[in-house]
Amino acid sequence: MAKTNQTSESVDRSKPINGRRSFIRKTGAALSALVASAAAGFSRPAAGPAAGLKAPVDRLPDADAVRSLHRTYESRLDRHMFEDVVALFAAEAEVVYNGGLFHGKEGIRRLYCSHFASGLTGKRIEPAPGFAPDPAQQPDVVAIADDRKTATGRFPYSIQVGAPMTGDSSLVEMARLQGQGVVQWWEGGIQEASYVREGGAWKIKRLEYRVMSKADYRPGRSNARPITVPQFSEAYPRNPNGPDRIVGTKSKIGKA
Repeated sequence: MAKTNQTSESVDRSKPINGRRSFIRKTGAALSALVASAAAGFSRPAAGPAAGLKAPVDRLPDADAVRSLHRTYESRLDRHMFEDVVALFAAEAEVVYNGGLFHGKEGIRRLYCSHFASGLTGKRIEPAPGFAPDPAQQPDVVAIADDRKTATGRFPYSIQVGAPMTGDSSLVEMARLQGQGVVQWWEGGIQEASYVREGGAWKIKRLEYRVMSKADYRPGRSNARPITVPQFSEAYPRNPNGPDRIVGTKSKIGKA
């Protein structure tokens, strides 16, 4: 029996394929428009009031520089290079952490070189088991101001946090003698930051840790559970490692 299915070899080539040609014409026009749109995004000399404006593509190197600065911050924090961390901040910078605000180089050095160092805080670790990333923890976002002198950023984080044990009980004293006088936990959330050019380089102007979840790792990774950690209640100098002032927190803590 002869086959009735028409193959590609039996198509009448003498007839124009209007649909295909129309598709090619439309596609070509769309690509031309796309190329023209992309070309329009690059900086060109402008006249009039808009001459001082910069197209977003001109700010890409600045965005890359800010992201690089944040990666350097996380890397030095992870390696407990606390003095190097302090060097990444502007002269009049501030950090909001655990309900306290640390201001200027002196305050920021107190936070990282005294408070963070004493609790072995800053090591990057995976989220605790059972703690799914919060929907608010989107990929990092960086925005450069039109004048290219300031910027803002938003970055998710997941780190180990620690704090020296308090109290004078025999158990606490024994733990200290055995080098285990630090309570440790996992913490995850969002870092909101602002940046400024200082001396020709990008520096961190303000950094705020917004905690989404905390979990106790002591029972074992498979048994991590939410915990509550006391915030700063006393400012410096009453608390030698404390903040310059108490500001409370906007954190939203709980199990995801």
